[in-house]
Amino acid sequence: MKISFVISIILLLTGALFAESGFKYDAAGKRDPFVPLVSKDGAYISDAYGVKGVRDIRLEGILWDEVKGSVAIINGEIVKEGQKIGSLKVLKIDKDAVIFELDGKKARVKLINNPVLLFAFLFPSESEYLFQ
Repeated sequence: MKISFVISIILLLTGALFAESGFKYDAAGKRDPFVPLVSKDGAYISDAYGVKGVRDIRLEGILWDEVKGSVAIINGEIVKEGQKIGSLKVLKIDKDAVIFELDGKKARVKLINNPVLLFAFLFPSESEYLFQ
């Protein structure tokens, strides 16, 4: 009984000594897989509000409607012209591109229609062989 207690204490202390403290995951510009996509109450969590540069913008789709106004899907969020998402403002939605204002500068992001280029954009590590 005493031996199992002593061994338990030694194992606990050993684990505490070798435990890594302050680990921070480096996503290297990609979505952190450890951050949930859905909140505790079931709402979708978007990464559109964390856009820091043009490279963070994913133009996923455009729904063109000249009469009622077009919408675009940016990083999973449906947006209209004039709408702000974090530091990003949607200035104009064209049939094949969206013009944004980010930090006082305008940027035009084109919708990718080519399936090969779209695959390369979404899965860069898996598509290296496509361009050799």
